[in-house]
Amino acid sequence: MLYCGAFFCNLVVMKKLSLLLIGFITSLQIAFAQIDTLEFYYLSDYYFENVLPYSAYTASFNKNNPNYVYAACRELGVVTFDVSDQTNPVPVDTISVFAFNDFKPTNLSQFENYLMVSTGGYDGFTQNAGLTILDISLPDHPVIQDLWDSTTFNQGAAIAISDGAYAYVGAMDKGVIILDVTDKTLIKYVSSILPDPNFPEVPGFFSMPNARGLYLYEGNKLLVANDAGGFRIIDVSDKLNPVEIEKHINADIDSLAHGAYNNIVVLDHYAFVTVDWCGLEVIDLNTSPLTTVHWFNPWNCDSTNWIGRPGHANDLKLVGDSLLFVSGADSEVLVFDVTTPAAPKLIGNYAVPFDSIASWSLDVNYPLVAIALINNEILQTPFYSNEGGIALLEWETKSFVHINNEIITNPPSVYPNPVNSILYLNQTNGNTIVRITDCMGRNFIETTYQNGIDCSQLKSGLYYIQTFDLQGKRIGQSGFVKQ
Repeated sequence: MLYCGAFFCNLVVMKKLSLLLIGFITSLQIAFAQIDTLEFYYLSDYYFENVLPYSAYTASFNKNNPNYVYAACRELGVVTFDVSDQTNPVPVDTISVFAFNDFKPTNLSQFENYLMVSTGGYDGFTQNAGLTILDISLPDHPVIQDLWDSTTFNQGAAIAISDGAYAYVGAMDKGVIILDVTDKTLIKYVSSILPDPNFPEVPGFFSMPNARGLYLYEGNKLLVANDAGGFRIIDVSDKLNPVEIEKHINADIDSLAHGAYNNIVVLDHYAFVTVDWCGLEVIDLNTSPLTTVHWFNPWNCDSTNWIGRPGHANDLKLVGDSLLFVSGADSEVLVFDVTTPAAPKLIGNYAVPFDSIASWSLDVNYPLVAIALINNEILQTPFYSNEGGIALLEWETKSFVHINNEIITNPPSVYPNPVNSILYLNQTNGNTIVRITDCMGRNFIETTYQNGIDCSQLKSGLYYIQTFDLQGKRIGQSGFVKQ
């Protein structure tokens, strides 16, 4: 059993069965309560079968052709997987570490038809921080365009992102590097910045600031997850002279443990930040100084229990304006409803704690989640995992309605899901009233069903469709995603 704050996680020990976490609401004063969940189904995996412990540190769908997944593997290079058969991912191409001038690939991100690959190992024997650009016009055969590294930044690199003209590289305790990548065949150094290394305290062995996660916000603000150095905002409007303008640490986390700020995504003006085994933090970017508006701490972190915890939050991905997927290491995937960004609601997870399989990062392409699996059986810190590779999960939303102790479990069947424009119902006799609401219950569409429902004006996100007969009796409810 894994207790998650106000949620109870019922974990099934069979790895390839669907696992469901249900967040529940109870009240004697209200007669209506809705339970919304997200359910996972394990589809397939590919494990690196070798004597040495090989790992995947990314599992990123090609945004233009999601039949391919790219894995940055520090020991192997960049591996391309064909996942067109979702039950059988197959490696079809590998750019070896040798081709990266022996600098280890640690992470990657996509911009148009290019992959920005951060290079330089940062655990054990550290290497120069670097960037390699891969052309993925042929998605099954990435081609190196240029490589860059520098002995000035010799503690490795954890991440690389790009806006097309510039690339930003997280160079661990050497800070952030800005590179000109206008010409993808000629990477040029522009500048660098070391965020205040003495915040929130003078660095120690377990409290070293490291630029681990990056996110471009409003075009000229670079958000930095600075590991034990908390959260930073860098003004990069002048690429030659980047300036740190904000820094933040969650005082509640800092009083308990050295929280490791790992990665960032932004919805509206809220930054969602993974804080290693201390969970998920939400920061309001519209306040100065920055403020924490939510902290979800499922593993009860403190200064004594970093090693051996059943979860370590690392990567995260947004789906529309409603769903946030988080990689949780031994608790492999957690999903939050972020319709109200300042108050995320945990609605599902996929986890079998202490099963020797752990996620490092993830990516989402509905209805699939690709997770990168790390093998750290030699170090065994902060958790033991002995399977490196990738895995594919399938997910779908579930809705159940409880009215006056009556459970309605006959949700209408809708298609296509996700939908771009017209949504259809399978279960209707032509005398059905439909109502479409968001996760907060706000009503967007209410009409008598004829031949499809025009959803083209809805914003991207998760919605619910309720069906009623002509007398107003509720028939059922289901969920769908608007792309």
